Amino acid sequence: MIAVLLFLQTAVAQPTLVVRDGSSRVALPVTVSAGEATVRADVLMSALKGALVTLDNQRFALVLPRGRVELVDGVPFARFDSVMIPLSGPPLMRGGYLYLPLHLVTELMPRHGGGYFYDRVGRELRTLATVATDAPARNPIAATPPSVRQTVAPPPVRQAAPPPRPKRVVVVDAGHGGRDHGMSGPIGGSPWFVEKEVVLSVAKKLAGALRRQGLDVVMTRTTDTLIALADRGHIANRSRGDLFISIHVNAPGSRNAAGARERGFETYFLAEAKTADARRVEEMENESVKFETGADAPKGDPLSFIITDMAQNEHLRESSDLAQTIQLGLIEVHPGPNRGVNQANFSVLRGSYMPAVLVELGFGTNRSEATFLADDDNQTKLARTIAESVVAYLARYESRVRGAR
Repeated sequence: MIAVLLFLQTAVAQPTLVVRDGSSRVALPVTVSAGEATVRADVLMSALKGALVTLDNQRFALVLPRGRVELVDGVPFARFDSVMIPLSGPPLMRGGYLYLPLHLVTELMPRHGGGYFYDRVGRELRTLATVATDAPARNPIAATPPSVRQTVAPPPVRQAAPPPRPKRVVVVDAGHGGRDHGMSGPIGGSPWFVEKEVVLSVAKKLAGALRRQGLDVVMTRTTDTLIALADRGHIANRSRGDLFISIHVNAPGSRNAAGARERGFETYFLAEAKTADARRVEEMENESVKFETGADAPKGDPLSFIITDMAQNEHLRESSDLAQTIQLGLIEVHPGPNRGVNQANFSVLRGSYMPAVLVELGFGTNRSEATFLADDDNQTKLARTIAESVVAYLARYESRVRGAR
């Protein structure tokens, strides 16, 4: 009890929390509600170069460069990756903003979030890179007189490096193809934007960027050909893929003036659609099955459906994490609004037994967004950003696997 009172007294006396990353220094206001010191989540994430993602059922995710924290409004617990940690108080929605207990930021994030250190004297939350930069000035060996340095123990002998891990395999799927052109646009003129062509171009650039990052890549199609939706997942499974990424371009539900104004990018993972717009996108992308022949179409075997559902549920959390990482990366290069991470029951994702996402790069029906997506340089930027997000996700995944051993 005494420790809690001391913490609250310190929190009340602290009007700001300073976030320092290298030379960057941001002061965040600290507010006190019901005796609990809190900071606004969106302001904190901006200072930490992360993102606040709104999930379903009053859940939120703090997506950080080297970690992910899940919270529920009003519940005094946080999940750091797969570990549940009690909080000093619950995160709360107030005035349309999510407020976090200061204890989560100063105590738990440095301990579990990865990459942070809290300086109690300076009342600063620092990145470890900043701490490392400051370290040489306090190097005890450099400060020791030469006559004494010889007593310092020599560094331990390095152990042999472990054998290299096999390369991760990323399956890149360019949507549509062949007689399935996908969407066309823009609205309000002679259509010149064809989805199947743009997504194939971006998919090829993404494959190249991933290979340059040292990953193996399998493409479901490299030419203008129709691949059945179910077969795309089969290709991924036969290739022993670790991740499946399907590239698409969005279109609105109507081709009127309001539809022509729709803009923005979003990333989906496989689960039941929660919104009307997600159901609309799901229906639009699943319509590709009408171009398949009877031999291509899935047979609807109930046992096969159950097995597929179980396999996908196993990868649900990883798919959500991958989708959030990709969406966070696209914010940096895409001029359109961030439409967030969503979920829907996409046929193309159902058959892949691995973390799988579908990326809607933007609206080809919007004239300015179609122009942006058709530009070769912009396609390269989008592909490079998705590749960097994939590498970041895999690094975080490897860290979780090592920590679980």
